[in-house]
Amino acid sequence: MVLNPLSDGSLTGTGTLAVQSGILGAVLVTADSSVDVTVKVYKNNSSGPVIYQIVTKLPIWTPGPIRIDSQVLYYDVSGSGGAAQFFEWVE
Repeated sequence: MVLNPLSDGSLTGTGTLAVQSGILGAVLVTADSSVDVTVKVYKNNSSGPVIYQIVTKLPIWTPGPIRIDSQVLYYDVSGSGGAAQFFEWVE
């Protein structure tokens, strides 16, 4: 197993990332401990079912694998002072 970052750094807001393997390998959440940070990953599109969600005030590393059955990852990162970096699981 190899984890490849899907971006050059942490992300905020909403967007999409290319995931060639179709497997989310890990999520690194940064937070400043004062406000909840919410990270969601959706299946198929931004209105699809949520396949990953975490709410935290503290930084956390959550490993996968989580199959997203797509080559596109839809994410939403919200909360002041928070961000997330996504990693692809490559076998």
